[in-house]
Amino acid sequence: MSKKVIRVGTPRSDGDYILYGFSAGRTEDGITFRLGNVLAALRLPLMSGQENRLTWKLKAPVKQSIRFQIGKDEIYNASLREPDQWTSVTFDVPREKCNGMTEVQLVADQFVLQSRTEACFALSEIMLEAQGADWPELPRPKIEAAGMQLLFGDLHIHSNLSWCGGGRNGTPEQNLCFSRDVRHYQFAAITDHAEHLVKDGTWEDLCETLETFNEDGRFVTLPAYEWTSDLYGHRNVYLAEPYKKIFHCMDPVSSSPTKLWASLAEEGQDAITIPHHPIRREFPMRWDEHDPRFQPVAEMCSGWGSSEHYGNVLQEIAYSEPGTSIRDALTRGLRLGFVGGSDGHQRVPGTGGLTAVFAREFSRQGILEAIRSRHCYATSGAPIKMYFYLNNFLMMGDEWEMNQYQFEGLYPLLFYVSVEGTAPIETIELFECNELVASYHSSPIGSLVRSAYWDESEFLQVDRRADEQVVVQFVIPHWERYYTSSVPRETLPIDPRVPNHDSFYYVRVKQKDGHIAWSSPIWLLCRVGECHRVKGYQHI
Repeated sequence: MSKKVIRVGTPRSDGDYILYGFSAGRTEDGITFRLGNVLAALRLPLMSGQENRLTWKLKAPVKQSIRFQIGKDEIYNASLREPDQWTSVTFDVPREKCNGMTEVQLVADQFVLQSRTEACFALSEIMLEAQGADWPELPRPKIEAAGMQLLFGDLHIHSNLSWCGGGRNGTPEQNLCFSRDVRHYQFAAITDHAEHLVKDGTWEDLCETLETFNEDGRFVTLPAYEWTSDLYGHRNVYLAEPYKKIFHCMDPVSSSPTKLWASLAEEGQDAITIPHHPIRREFPMRWDEHDPRFQPVAEMCSGWGSSEHYGNVLQEIAYSEPGTSIRDALTRGLRLGFVGGSDGHQRVPGTGGLTAVFAREFSRQGILEAIRSRHCYATSGAPIKMYFYLNNFLMMGDEWEMNQYQFEGLYPLLFYVSVEGTAPIETIELFECNELVASYHSSPIGSLVRSAYWDESEFLQVDRRADEQVVVQFVIPHWERYYTSSVPRETLPIDPRVPNHDSFYYVRVKQKDGHIAWSSPIWLLCRVGECHRVKGYQHI
């Protein structure tokens, strides 16, 4: 018979198993525990097809009766007769109730309130016993990096088909040749204005050119066009194949973003739309219209500068609108990855913006899927190689939804950043919810960690292999900033809480030649677990 012990109150041990109704972990006399509400629940990894024996280490501040339930059936009723005395309660769960990850409810008879915390009972440990060795586990995200290719390309090229640039933009053929043969990009998109493409077979001719240049595994051309609205902002539309019908903002069927998305869906077109230069005052992006099915990323930078935040170093302040930056969109809860493109009016491809994607397939579909999954990042034009991982199971662009106990159990967060630049690396900065929390500096200024409690030697590791090649590991020890160690639940200066908020993280790399790269964020999404409404109790 094998055993599995869950140490309650230690988030790394119990975070995956608590559903609702428990406080943050506490420590008294060397014993960690959580306080339980009048109704609390865990999901326990029970071996299927056999009885499982459970032993619970409990105590209560008053005489207490606790019923253990699976579904509507009571499995056991424990009586805690001695207040504040740890007691072991053991019972068997019938085989028909053991089905892998199984929800077990604990229902207390007495409602006990201590300050602002329900304290009906305390739970310190659960021991599970059953035949076999493979205890069920909750699925976790997994980085499937094998087979991914890092590809670079310009997603926002204008040719002479856009009237605003005229002949100075060059033909589509010239732009594609330059991207492939001079810049050595692996993909490119000609994104001329849709209203300039709908006449005299222009779109059809462009698609023929794109088909001529498209070669899977060598150089991929994405059919695309620019939807140009001064009212709603500009968005580029990218297609999985050269569909016959395109949409522009003067057509009443596609005169707003929601109408555009409805038209794309109605036509059955496999497409994404990407907002660009959202911070520009002439055509600002209010971020009121969003559909994550069609709008997974935003253009971080182009020849117009950067839209990261109002006041950034690549921004023209005089032509920018506060409240419309990409950080503003992230703060509003939009989950957007980052791409870059030249928006090349009178500029050669790659000037001012470039996109890198981690693609499983070197094809149109593979590149679009990489952008949809936000496995991509933006640079200001240099092909900077960057890798960004969290706890070895999330990469840039990923998100994970969990309850407050799983969220807490993720810590300490270990961020791995590897950069291979085209010039010496000056800084690598980690942002949490748009706030700088840690950074590496190549200069004598040194690194930075946000909390005065953190010891840099524990929370920052640097492998500087060359001026252009730097690997950094940042550690965020806990979601509450007063923790002084990555070991959770030590002596605390204040009463601990459990988290109830989302977090996102992204990395910005700066080279000494001025070029910048921005990773797509990683999102940790906290969905608070709570019991149903309970009536009929008076607290003690």
